[in-house]
Amino acid sequence: MIRYVFILFWCTVIFISTCSASLENFLEHGILHFNWNGNPSFADLFHAMPESPSLAFLLRKLGHAFVFFILTAALFLLKRNLPFSGLAAFSLAVSTEILQLFFARDGRVFDVAFDSFGIVLALILLAVIHLSMKRAETLHYLDE
Repeated sequence: MIRYVFILFWCTVIFISTCSASLENFLEHGILHFNWNGNPSFADLFHAMPESPSLAFLLRKLGHAFVFFILTAALFLLKRNLPFSGLAAFSLAVSTEILQLFFARDGRVFDVAFDSFGIVLALILLAVIHLSMKRAETLHYLDE
């Protein structure tokens, strides 16, 4: 039950981060504001990443990876299925970037790449842990 609650909480955090006009205003001042754009330009998804990104920009993108790393790990702990966890997290990553366009935010394909980095990192770590645990069980079984 707690895993479901955590995933619901984490998805709510992602949704608020995705749709709020300014995450910084929310975090610093507790002001949550949404701007609706009923006719977004989907071409905006394909804008390029800045050629010389600032440190603040890169830290925000690291936040993307972190958020989706946690989501992927939480989904795996819920379902114990790596492909499901990865696909569900990736689907949410794509959905959030598209959704941002409707909330006057910058949805970008390159953000999906940062999200995917966190997803893949989580999948690799979970696979290594899972294989290590299986190997330890096998060795324990052979020792008996």
